Order: sequence, then C-alpha cells, then structure tokens
Amino acid sequence: MPAWLEVLLNLVGYAGFVALASRGAASPQAPADDRSYGDDG
Repeated sequence: MPAWLEVLLNLVGYAGFVALASRGAASPQAPADDRSYGDDG
C-alpha cells in the first residue's frame, strides 16, 4: 500500500470521526463527563 494512500485513509477516518462528534454523537457524554470532574471543584 502506498504511503500517500495510508495518509489519505487516516485523514478520511479522522474527518469522519470529527464529523460524527460534531453532529452530536458525543454530546450525551459531555454533561456526564463535565459533571464528574466539575463537582470536585
């Protein structure tokens, strides 16, 4: 597999992950995560 193809696959995978996260796939976790270390002060 050419190196440029590996880089391209990495970029596409990263872009897909960012797209899913920005769409709200990670939103339900944000409040719980924030609360877990937010209550400690």
